[in-house]
Amino acid sequence: MHILLTNDDGIFAPGLRELSKAAIAAGHRVTIFAPDGQRSAASHSITIKDPLPVERAPYEGVRAYAVGGTPADCARLGLYLLRADRPDCVLSGINKGANRGAAILSSGTVGAALEASLCGVPSAAVSLCRFADDGYEHAARLGVRLAEWMMRHPLPLGEAYNLNVPYGGRPLGVRAATVSYDYVFEPVYRETEAGWVMVVGENSVPETDENSDLQLTRAGYASLSVVSWNMMAATPLANFDELNEGD
Repeated sequence: MHILLTNDDGIFAPGLRELSKAAIAAGHRVTIFAPDGQRSAASHSITIKDPLPVERAPYEGVRAYAVGGTPADCARLGLYLLRADRPDCVLSGINKGANRGAAILSSGTVGAALEASLCGVPSAAVSLCRFADDGYEHAARLGVRLAEWMMRHPLPLGEAYNLNVPYGGRPLGVRAATVSYDYVFEPVYRETEAGWVMVVGENSVPETDENSDLQLTRAGYASLSVVSWNMMAATPLANFDELNEGD
């Protein structure tokens, strides 16, 4: 299987390296298109008018390219440049830190996976639930198994799998997860000489659903959810006849 890898932490991030090693060890062919630097929280942003520089990057046993753009740019441009040797699927990650709850809105890791799916390629985002430079081995092997599994369980256009793996040892298993209220918190900022810095997690919304991505990963399980580009809510519209009144 030909796997296109990308991420939002940059082409030399430890999670991407470990995912590449695991894919090669499992007998897959790997090509990497990843940002030339840190692009966390880039969400699904895409470069429209500015040119995207691409340079070959030194990598162990794979073709790797550093792109001067966003994670979604990397997924889209990579699929275009590889159209004569189209990847079977896209893995985005392994992200340095969880992509649970509301974090999926700002996540460049998830944005790249959704962009790949919108381009018609099965895709998944993989994240490690800790900001660490090590401990990616189990998440990498599980991410590759997910890539193999999702080829047999494809999703509709524009939907992608989102896998969060707890840090420290082998997960207890993989569980289907709802999206939690993780990363939903009041706006609090700290003033510095250079400007205002966001304080993460201040007064966050309590999470009680035992099947949420937050609670499952805290219990030692890897959480697996399906995310979509379609952000239309399930809440029905109230009567809006009055909006049609007047001029």
